[in-house]
Formats: sequence, C-alpha cells, structure tokens
Amino acid sequence: MAKIITVPNPILKEKSKEVLQIDKKTLDLIKELKETLVLTEGGIKGIGLAAIQIGIPKKIFLAYSKKSKKFLTFINPEITWNSSVKIEGIPESSNKYEGCLSVPNRWAILKRSKAVKIKYQTELGHLQTRKFLGMMAVVIQHEYDHLDGILFIDRALEQKAKIYELVKKEEGKEELREIKI
Repeated sequence: MAKIITVPNPILKEKSKEVLQIDKKTLDLIKELKETLVLTEGGIKGIGLAAIQIGIPKKIFLAYSKKSKKFLTFINPEITWNSSVKIEGIPESSNKYEGCLSVPNRWAILKRSKAVKIKYQTELGHLQTRKFLGMMAVVIQHEYDHLDGILFIDRALEQKAKIYELVKKEEGKEELREIKI
C-alpha cells in the first residue's frame, strides 16, 4: 500500500508519461494502486486512483466499476470522444459531490460529459475502446485529468463552482461548508 500524495505537493501538477511496456514493474505499480484503494475490511476508500497520486508520473489509472464490482485498469488512456450533454455532480450516487483522495475534505459539484469514449490498454496489453456513461464517465474524466496535472479543484475554479469543506460539528455530525479560494 502506497501513501497518497496530497496538495500542495507539486508532483500532482506534473504531466504523466506514457507507459512504454507492460512489464513486472508496471504490473507491480497496478497492484500497489489496487492495494492503496482497497481497505483491509474488504471495502474501498476511493473509486479511482491515478499513478501520479502515489508519486509515479505514468499514464495509468484505476476506476471502480459498480457494475462488475472490480477496478478497471487504464494504461495510456486517450479520451477520443466526449458527449456534448453535460451532467452536474455524480450520477447514480446519493452524494453528488466530487472529491479526491489527493485533495482531502474538499468537495464540489462539477459539470462533466455524460458519456465518454476511451481508448486504452489493459493489464494484459490488449487495446480496448469503450464507451462509458454516468458515474463511470465522471470517474474516468476525473482520473484522466490527473494524467495532465489537473485537479478537480482546478475544474471547480474554471467552472466557478462552489467549493466545500467537510467540517465536524461539536455534536459529532458532519456538514459541508462553502469555502472561498
């Protein structure tokens, strides 16, 4: 399990480099990404993670599929199409706020494409082109941004979206409070 890098670490702003070959080192990195996301109790602590978030500027990310209940691995991904239809927030979720393990306790409702088509390699080196909708499309766009050094908070500022922080009240309850950046 790796330590997740958080802001303001400058590596998060770096552009990731192409994976030249899927060798043992690459497969070990993918395993480390999965171990970082999966909690010992069998749950998951996040629904996506890019290699740059553990300090490795390689074009690899994982995204959790609720449908298959597995992490899908995207190596050297390229989004080849975005739907012009935008959605606000996370679809198929009771929590519409987008967050990031590298930007702890910050949340925003972003506008993202409702569907994307992405070309990528699997862990086995197979080339795939798939279309994803809804929540998976949002997760893919979020993780894909990491490969270009873009954080969701950057998208929030670009869209002039409100940004919130999670605060604990004295009675133990949590609430979101708008912050100004």
